[in-house]
Amino acid sequence: MKVLLIEDDQTLNKVLQKAIKKEYPIDGFTSPIKALKILEQNYYDVVVSDIQMPEMDGLTVLDRVKTVSSETEVILITGYGTTEEGVEAIKRGAYDYILKPVDAYHLCSKLRKINELKTLRQSRFTMNNERPVICEDPNMKFVMELTEKVAQTLTTVMILGETGTGKEVIANCIHMRSQRKNSPFISINCANIQENLFESELFGFEKGAFTGADKSRKGYIELASEGTLFLDEIAEIPLNMQSKFLRFLEERAFYRVGGEKKITADIRLIAATNQPLNKNVKLGAFREDLYYRLNVFEIDIPPLRERPKDIEALTHHFIEKFKGINTRIKSISEDALTNLMTYSFPGNVRELSNIIERAMIIEKGDCLTLESISYLPFMKKNENNLKSIDDLVHDHIIKILQAVDGDKTKASEILGIDRSTLHRKLKEYGFF
Repeated sequence: MKVLLIEDDQTLNKVLQKAIKKEYPIDGFTSPIKALKILEQNYYDVVVSDIQMPEMDGLTVLDRVKTVSSETEVILITGYGTTEEGVEAIKRGAYDYILKPVDAYHLCSKLRKINELKTLRQSRFTMNNERPVICEDPNMKFVMELTEKVAQTLTTVMILGETGTGKEVIANCIHMRSQRKNSPFISINCANIQENLFESELFGFEKGAFTGADKSRKGYIELASEGTLFLDEIAEIPLNMQSKFLRFLEERAFYRVGGEKKITADIRLIAATNQPLNKNVKLGAFREDLYYRLNVFEIDIPPLRERPKDIEALTHHFIEKFKGINTRIKSISEDALTNLMTYSFPGNVRELSNIIERAMIIEKGDCLTLESISYLPFMKKNENNLKSIDDLVHDHIIKILQAVDGDKTKASEILGIDRSTLHRKLKEYGFF
């Protein structure tokens, strides 16, 4: 959280800066005019301002701040406080006001409350705990070694891997082991954003920018400032948006939709894809310059079928994770585990998690058996080796996806269905 202090008394300005910077980054000014010019170029979460100043009074500062950034909170300081003045400040959008002489501890307490409020607002994006990474296989241990090394830098990371291999888990791991672990980790799946909404979702928009924009809103980039932005399925960024995103990466600044103020954002970027971007570049579907901007440090997560030791470890991990479903179950039978070990797992770790969760519901004994997982399409023992229509559809979809290297847009075209139908079918098969 960044704080902007406006206090014309130089001694008090220095005292408050010293107290606040122990907890939050702060820029201090004695001139409100200079401070507001800086505010127009940079985003601040909180403005702390004196009310009685020769160049401009605090209520005017409040109005200007809210015009520039409606989401910035304002705390006003006054040495001539009255009830009417306080009520007027709150009415005009101030978070609070405090009286002189200023108690620095009291002011920092109010800043902490604002920070907690902003954290709650962003809670649907922010992950506060590191998600566990199960790795017993040498291939996955190498991935974790790379993760540890790159986490200590600000280098842009590209994570490669099939659907369900755990790309977001690795991205979260990088964030939580970095110096930004106490700042937001915002995870966005680019495939879930409608093409016509991409710009406003990433960069935010100003009030009145388009029909329905009844108030200004921050985009994902602004929300991730000082933290990490994870863009999954980066190949799905529309071609017309790629140049704008590239410009942001080069300048680390952007404009909200309908806005005239340039906003800076300090983010650590991690991208991920389940398809080789270099092929998209050759086909003209992905900008070559953006590709090289993103592909600085590559981490390739091997599919689960190439990590046999992890299959067993993850199976026991998921049994423990879902023990609330069936408290009697403590383990899995040898033949059931062997069956899992020989399966190809097109849905990778996510599919294994779904298999164990379903089996925990079905199993009647104290151990997962081949019977409790054999109801699944890939393990059905149909007489005369005949397959149901559902099984045939499942196999055909997987075959097409493998043939096009996981490109869901191409797969949808070949199958003659829209992308949302394919997404729903894959979800039914446990891929999401």
